[in-house]
Amino acid sequence: MPLEICVTITQMPSPLFFPVARIVPHIDRHEASTLREILVSAGAQCRATGRWTQRPIVIARGAATVEREPGDWGAVRVGVPNTASATTAARMAALVLAYQLMDPVARESVKGLEWARVSPPPGRPRAAAALTNAERQRLSRSRKAAQAALRTDPAASDPNH
Repeated sequence: MPLEICVTITQMPSPLFFPVARIVPHIDRHEASTLREILVSAGAQCRATGRWTQRPIVIARGAATVEREPGDWGAVRVGVPNTASATTAARMAALVLAYQLMDPVARESVKGLEWARVSPPPGRPRAAAALTNAERQRLSRSRKAAQAALRTDPAASDPNH
């Protein structure tokens, strides 16, 4: 019985969930695009040159799957939902290559783009930096003051007033 593991790649503005890549002996390259073409379709500038940018990528519609040929630069097939637009499908493929298969060309090319940014954890500012002690104290005091105001003014907590 095969073991299946589902991995969360990273927390994006819209989360991206794909299963672990399966290694397959051969991927049909009939409808393959190059990594450079996928990045351009995704709205990213390819930040590399040479043979590395010619890696064949097949975007298949259907279930979220990732299959790759053995080796570092073999073909890759990424299954994306049927409802995804062409741009969204290309972005999903680029992110899978960058953050699951650790493709250095894809990773460098999507780095810093708004749609590829890691979302800050809940409660953190957009910069994703931890709050200072003074900021945490200020937030805590304002929450306590709001709760105290609700306890002392019953009209504030009654939606019928």
